Amino acid sequence: MMAASLQLEASLQLEEPWYVACASFDPEKQQMDIWVKVRDHAVFACPRCGLQAKRYGYEPYERSWRHADCLFFPCYVHCQRPKVLCGKCGLQQVNAPFERQNSRFTLMFEGYAMMILADIPRRKASRLLRCNEKSLASILSYWVNRAADKQDLSNVSKLALDETSKRRGHQYVTIAIDALEHKVIDVEDGRTKQAVAAVKVRLEQQGGSADNITAVTSDMSASFLPAVKEYFPQAEQVIDKFHVKQVLTKALDEVRKNEQGEVDDKKTLFQYRKLFMTRDDHMSEKQKHRYRTLSKTYPKTARAHRIVEALDIFYACTTVADASKRFKELYSWMRRCRLEPMKNAAVTLMNHRKEIMNYFHDRLTNAICEGINSLVQAAKRKARGFNTFEGFKAMIFLVAGKLELDAPAPF
Repeated sequence: MMAASLQLEASLQLEEPWYVACASFDPEKQQMDIWVKVRDHAVFACPRCGLQAKRYGYEPYERSWRHADCLFFPCYVHCQRPKVLCGKCGLQQVNAPFERQNSRFTLMFEGYAMMILADIPRRKASRLLRCNEKSLASILSYWVNRAADKQDLSNVSKLALDETSKRRGHQYVTIAIDALEHKVIDVEDGRTKQAVAAVKVRLEQQGGSADNITAVTSDMSASFLPAVKEYFPQAEQVIDKFHVKQVLTKALDEVRKNEQGEVDDKKTLFQYRKLFMTRDDHMSEKQKHRYRTLSKTYPKTARAHRIVEALDIFYACTTVADASKRFKELYSWMRRCRLEPMKNAAVTLMNHRKEIMNYFHDRLTNAICEGINSLVQAAKRKARGFNTFEGFKAMIFLVAGKLELDAPAPF
């Protein structure tokens, strides 16, 4: 019995004058109950000033906390916490060593819950832990936000801004990433100018400075580009090369659709549409042979595909001068190619020429965003069943923030 009592006290991190008074199993409720008390003549540190003070009664009601399971049965801790009479602060309530303020769960339970939530969807975690999802969301948000708020952002000098949907219906969040450390430093609701302003506020609240940001990469969003110029005035804006290529591949697909409507054999072009989206050096010999045959039958789509290939050659340039020359050649070709979608895409590229060319100064891309985006999608699956932005934000930080969580380790 003594060994069991010591084990329970250890799991609750109890030290004198706290002790386990008794424990029992309720066969009707199928649960374990533990009662914790303090010695009669105990002395505690005042919760407010830290001065030693004697116990002065107890709180009016006995409280209960959910603890980690005991022999596969839910376990609850019961305690009527003491009060102290401090000569400086007056009557003060003492917290139990196993609790977090304003939580109905023990620290050990929350540590175990965080370990589970890092690996599996919260809905499934709710079943395993026999705890409602709302409570798990509260635990997750507390420990993740606590760690995120402690991040030192004083060394952040390059940012990557990306957006991702949090649910159907075009509801997005803006994700700010430290492009050098490859970690999420902020998540803001929406993809507006205000979201970028909030990124600046968070950065400066945690030791960083907007003036220290030398480069920011993003897509061509009408929200991101003007906002970065306003809130990060010292930063060189870089349009992510993958989004530039997306402009051309959309134009290519439009050319393909137009040509498909002009020819008799519509089925073949539709069937091999993905082949025209594939880079030459990624094609197998069989695909290359098929591509050469189709290029003769569908010359417009083939011409658009060669323009997209020329963009890859442009981004392979090793000097700014060479890149500038290649850009002019590409733009001229697109304007003279007699393919309306490509001519429109050329206008888009020229309107953002400076931001596109800035890539060759920093070689900064949103490739890190694409890698983190896979983690974000995993976060979305884990957050399934939680409809709040705060829940999604906490899960993104958990999987992609490289946070140092200080939740108690159960093992």
